[in-house]
Amino acid sequence: MTVAQSPASGRVPKDRAGLYRAQGLWDDRLLAEGIEATAARRPDALAVADNRRRLNYAELANSIARCVGSIRAAGVVPGTAVVLVAGNTVEGVVAYNALLRAGATTVVLDRRCGAAEVRTALEVLSGPAVLIVPSAERSRLCPDIGGNAPVVLESLVDSDTAEWAEPDRDAPAVVLFTSGTTDRPKAVIHSLNTLTAGARNMATITGGGVETVTFLVSPLMSITGVMQMHLFADQHAALVLEDHFKAVQSLERINAVGATLLGGAPVIAERLLRAAEARPDHLIALRTLALGGAMLPRPLLEMATDVFGIDVARVYGSSEAPCATGSPPGDDRERRLSDDGALMPGTEVRVGSKNHPQEGMLRGPGVFLGYLHPEDNELAFEDGWYRTGDLVEVESGRLTVVGRLKEVVNRNGLKITLSEVESALAGMSDVLEYACFALPDPQTGERLAVAMLPEPGAELTLDAVVAHLLARGIARRRFPEQLVLWDGPLPRTTSGKVIRSRLIMEAPGKPTQLVERLRSP
Repeated sequence: MTVAQSPASGRVPKDRAGLYRAQGLWDDRLLAEGIEATAARRPDALAVADNRRRLNYAELANSIARCVGSIRAAGVVPGTAVVLVAGNTVEGVVAYNALLRAGATTVVLDRRCGAAEVRTALEVLSGPAVLIVPSAERSRLCPDIGGNAPVVLESLVDSDTAEWAEPDRDAPAVVLFTSGTTDRPKAVIHSLNTLTAGARNMATITGGGVETVTFLVSPLMSITGVMQMHLFADQHAALVLEDHFKAVQSLERINAVGATLLGGAPVIAERLLRAAEARPDHLIALRTLALGGAMLPRPLLEMATDVFGIDVARVYGSSEAPCATGSPPGDDRERRLSDDGALMPGTEVRVGSKNHPQEGMLRGPGVFLGYLHPEDNELAFEDGWYRTGDLVEVESGRLTVVGRLKEVVNRNGLKITLSEVESALAGMSDVLEYACFALPDPQTGERLAVAMLPEPGAELTLDAVVAHLLARGIARRRFPEQLVLWDGPLPRTTSGKVIRSRLIMEAPGKPTQLVERLRSP
């Protein structure tokens, strides 16, 4: 089944699409009103930069027009499926925007993917597809792919400039793969209008505008990266890419280019703030942090606001529903800590599904069109609402995620929400990272374990974890029964979410501490 043939391409009912258009949340804006319009008005303004070079808007618009010519020569016409593999590089930004203008349906993959992921992307398209890969990754990613040879990403600006027609904004435009732990990743289909709606929400949450300089550490070809590409183009702003994050060096780049906005996982923001704190001048140019993937730790929020004067916004969403809620400008500290933000314009939430009375269900202009495979859609949608898998509470138009539908430990019938315990662990001393997970237990069915990465030189104990939770007023029956010590960063997806299945897999090889009932006699 091709993307165009997927039922997802017509999933949004006409009445809802009409409503979004009437509200101005979907429209017929031109792609040329973004990058090309800025190139005409401010040709010398910074558009995009990576670790090697930078382009102003005139140079970016010219590179995109040349890239359109190259991909047409490679056989790409409106509706052609293209798999684009790219890192956080200028070439990735140019190719992505050129493919949009050529009317292609683009499947995006990060350069750190594997050959199996490339094969999966080509297989799910079920038809002819063009593959574009960076030259440095070509032999690794394409050792045994049949058919036409892959196109080298860096060669795509070798053509003359080409004109292009504006694409259909409601048609499938971009496909991302979910980064979950299931055997078969799901192909998430977005249109230009759903992506633009999500990017507009991000601008609302962060106050993004023409003066914004976004610093992107998350993969360019993730939903976070795609959102920020649309944000900078739609807001006529600038995008600075970091392909190899190192806190001290990355902070130097942020200060050198005057980056004002960082979006992504809290762990990246925390490392940058610590690097800034270690500087004699405490200099960090960032003015806004838009953080998702985990609730905001209070120490991080306090450091950002009190020490550096940075606004911190919580952003809630996913590949399927990016930037669905967030902390709008004006929210005070306690509000930013207490929930996942206000519903963005046009976004609706319904609490309760056939699977759980507290599961959050979303619909709105930024919600994806659907998955490529019909069986995935059958599980993901209910009465036209997208089932998030998150357990939520809603009050006065604001949403709070209280847990995941499947992120619960069932210990002797007592269900313990992992996020509840993780929230209580926030602020524990001598800890860099932590995450809770379930392990099988012959006596209780499951037991709660916690993975922790200590501060350098610190010695963490299960007793210290228990003492911290006692001080937070957590009931003893919800305490972890196992502490597993990590010697490096916890395994995470490209969006910054901890991969709990990896914790389960890797825990047996790590130093561990157990409660008395689990110790060998």
